[in-house]
Order: sequence, then structure tokens, then C-alpha cells
Amino acid sequence: MNTSITRLDFGDKIYVYLNSSDVLSIPYSYTKKIQNATKEQLLNYRLIGNGIGVHFEQIDEDISLGGIISYKINHELRAS
Repeated sequence: MNTSITRLDFGDKIYVYLNSSDVLSIPYSYTKKIQNATKEQLLNYRLIGNGIGVHFEQIDEDISLGGIISYKINHELRAS
């Protein structure tokens, strides 16, 4: 089974829910477009590539699960 994104939730961070039952979080500063977007703009998203990515319609921004994992490795695991 390939891991994929099932949904997003927006709180103090963006929470990325995976079909493996794992939840990843990324800051709103993950990309400039996301950082400058309103919550309403971010809520208008759709999963792309069978859940390997997310497209935010109103800000024309795509993020991928692979990119999120790379971000987590480079920013969080290095810090520990």
C-alpha cells in the first residue's frame, strides 16, 4: 500500500492526514503563497495524484507528500 494524503486540517499548523493513520504537520511558512493566504483560500484545496499532492485552487499552489517529508527531515530531524 502506498502512503497518500487523505485530508488537511488547519489549526496552529497545517495538519496532513495520511492513509497510514499518521499525521504530519507543517508551518504556514512552508511556502510563501501558503503563508500569505487566508484560511478561506487554504480551505479551497483538492487532493491530486491519488493523494500524493495537494492543489490550493485560489492561490494556485501545489505541495507534495514527498516535499513535506523532505521538509520534515531537513528542518526537524536535523534540529534534534
